Amino acid sequence: MVDRGLLYQEWKQHFWIILVVFAAVMLSEPLSILNDYFQYQSCLADQKKFPDLECDFYRDYGMSGVMRMFWVGGIALALSQIGFERSRGTLEFTLGLPYKRGLIFNTKYFFGTSILLTAQLLSYFLSYALIVVLKAEVIHFHAYFIGSAIFCFMVYSLVMAAGAMTGNPLAQLIVAFSASILPYLLIGLPVANVQIILQFFGNDASFLLLESNMMNYITPIAYLDSFGVKEGNMLITLIPLVMGILFYIIGSFCFVNQPIERNGHFFLWKQLERPIQILVILFGILGFGMAASSSILSYIFGMIIGSAVGFLISYFLIFKKIKQL
Repeated sequence: MVDRGLLYQEWKQHFWIILVVFAAVMLSEPLSILNDYFQYQSCLADQKKFPDLECDFYRDYGMSGVMRMFWVGGIALALSQIGFERSRGTLEFTLGLPYKRGLIFNTKYFFGTSILLTAQLLSYFLSYALIVVLKAEVIHFHAYFIGSAIFCFMVYSLVMAAGAMTGNPLAQLIVAFSASILPYLLIGLPVANVQIILQFFGNDASFLLLESNMMNYITPIAYLDSFGVKEGNMLITLIPLVMGILFYIIGSFCFVNQPIERNGHFFLWKQLERPIQILVILFGILGFGMAASSSILSYIFGMIIGSAVGFLISYFLIFKKIKQL
């Protein structure tokens, strides 16, 4: 459920960022197609001088790498709607209005997703029109746009949830990025260290090998590389849709139930600070140990360095207040 008055307020407060994000998301792919077309025309001109030169106007969206500007727009919009609003104090004003917190969050969320999905839909139609008019050969075009829309929805939900948990824009970005690689940190990193330790003592560690493709299914950042689209299986792209819904539920719960003070702390709920610091130190120990695993002595030395780095990073990021705008 959303409120028209809150929708209008969102529009007025974020007009310029909406304009920039909408234009970037809508035009990124059509401009990329036009750029490829001009390169193709240039190649045809050179072909007159070099007959052996091959020129193709061809785009394989399954191998196109990243999901273009769509996900960047989702990050920018979510940062503006919560992180920078909280830092400026405008979120406190909105929360002081006679609306329930759940209604405010849902309105923000509906507004953001509507802007992003509308821009992507227009981008799809413009891109398809250019492909038809310019007669380009494409593969996985429709699957790519569906996967991109779902991925952008997941990224936007993730950054919104991170904003509902944190007290400043930097913390919002760090938490969102950490959550996007969390399966690798919680599963992949400890398993890799166990493998290293077993190998030091001459034991077979092959039974601990994880299928990297299986890890990709539950790691949000893996879908940045068109994962699922280039696999030729669109059912895989439904997984980030489920994760996006889960992030929305987490964000809504945190927005409604956690403190709202504009105090510059990393986490709004201070009880999270110590457990997260311990995790950061552990990740530092395991990560530096794995990076310096040429011998058991260098492995131990790397773990010591990692513990110090993890402590310093966690201390200055989590326990130091950030000056508000």
